[in-house]
Amino acid sequence: MTAVQMLCGLCMVLFAAELLTNAVEWLGLTLGLGEGAVGSVLAALGTALPETAVPVTALVLRGGREAEQVGIGGILGAPFLLVTLGSLMLALSAVLLRTGRARREIAVSADVFARDLVFFTIGFSLALVPAIWPARPVRLATACALVGSYVAFVAMHVRAGRQAGSAAKLKPLYLQRGDGRPHLTSVLFQLVAALALVVCGAHLLTKGVEVLSARVQLPAFLLSALIVPIATELPETLNSVVWMREGKDGLAVGNVTGAMVFQGTLVPAIGVMFTDWTFSPAAWWAAALTLAAALLLMVASRQAPHVQIWPLLLAASGYFAFPLVAFPANALSPPARLALMLVLLGLAVQSASMLVRRRAAR
Repeated sequence: MTAVQMLCGLCMVLFAAELLTNAVEWLGLTLGLGEGAVGSVLAALGTALPETAVPVTALVLRGGREAEQVGIGGILGAPFLLVTLGSLMLALSAVLLRTGRARREIAVSADVFARDLVFFTIGFSLALVPAIWPARPVRLATACALVGSYVAFVAMHVRAGRQAGSAAKLKPLYLQRGDGRPHLTSVLFQLVAALALVVCGAHLLTKGVEVLSARVQLPAFLLSALIVPIATELPETLNSVVWMREGKDGLAVGNVTGAMVFQGTLVPAIGVMFTDWTFSPAAWWAAALTLAAALLLMVASRQAPHVQIWPLLLAASGYFAFPLVAFPANALSPPARLALMLVLLGLAVQSASMLVRRRAAR
């Protein structure tokens, strides 16, 4: 019954994310926003909604210690998944769907990639401060700074005018027949309906995680940080894979990095203000591995004009290392530990091989 409940909740959230993304894009165009905001920022915001809705719903609607741990797990788990598995999906899309030189790099400026990572790294690092120094003024100042950093990120993209889509490329509004420009009322109605579906679906997911954690005797934080974000990351990963296949590398990468900045600034601001923001050892491991992967990508982006594949593969290793360092000693069977170690070894070997070939090709 719990699995059915979680599946229903997941389907509701993902369906709502599609409705919301479609409505948000049309709302941006209807209000005359720039293409940069409509594409990179608003689209990333829409696809980031599923993993955002779970922790927010846990904190606002359910309450209690377990729900709070689900909330904190979701808040830390989303950026952790994006910077690790998101990187892996970009790398695999390039390696498996392309040939020749295109398999070793992504046609996105390394400077643009690094700029987004700087916003994410600074914001996410700032969000950790109240966990160390929980004074009320520090929490309030941190939340304000996180919101301000995301506003600055949006403003930067609007000014840059990044080409991320246009009205001619948008899907028709789902709640309006025909291909014409939809009326603002229809756009707003679809937007509100999508938000209502997200809240209901996330509520089911949150309750399911609490029940499942009690059955398998694992902390709710671990399940909400690893399992729920995998499912709710589907919008970003699937969109990016499609865009990579179509050669739209800027959209694919911007979709992931835009969601990273959103998840590393605005959503932690909610956690800072509405939870005790006390981290367990597993939470600190998730935060540390997230920052390590982001710093690796940021440093590697300074070594070439375009985004390289090898650091993306190396950053992905953080996800497979997390269970080894954060789970209780008896939570993983020996075969599971061996499988995780083999995956880590494979990623390291492949990354090193690609780096050696790149340097030899110079």
